[in-house]
Amino acid sequence: MAFQCQQCGECCSSMGSVISIREQTEPFEYRLWFTTTLEERQVRIDPDKRDLFSSQDILAKRPMACPFLRERTPGAIICTVHSTRPDLCRQYSCFRILVCNRRGERLGRVMDNLKYFTTMDHELRTVWDKEIAPITIADEACWEEEVERILSAAGYRVLH
Repeated sequence: MAFQCQQCGECCSSMGSVISIREQTEPFEYRLWFTTTLEERQVRIDPDKRDLFSSQDILAKRPMACPFLRERTPGAIICTVHSTRPDLCRQYSCFRILVCNRRGERLGRVMDNLKYFTTMDHELRTVWDKEIAPITIADEACWEEEVERILSAAGYRVLH
């Protein structure tokens, strides 16, 4: 079954640590900075979301949210730059953990609420199979912390 966004906002609620606004370049245009890759990107607030963008209410509930995430109606959280969103956002598919190299390039991911891991990177697959797959920690948060510890020690960056 293809992924369908439920507009829960969970995916972007911690992206404020990855994406920040470098400067406003036009009334509704911004230059972004990616803290993981040190890249910059220009985005524009979608015309139908400009009024919504002026509200900062979501930051009180989700202080680490992407700077362009807004709550349209209670429970419906959307991206205000959806038309010009960065490639990282365009390539997104629900993941529980995203594994990147030191340059911020995506190498693998753990899908949704499962512990299913996918990667095309041989070295990362070896780390997963030898060190992470055998982990039997029942508590999900503790399991994620251990996965992050192992991957970080192996030189990877972990987003979740």
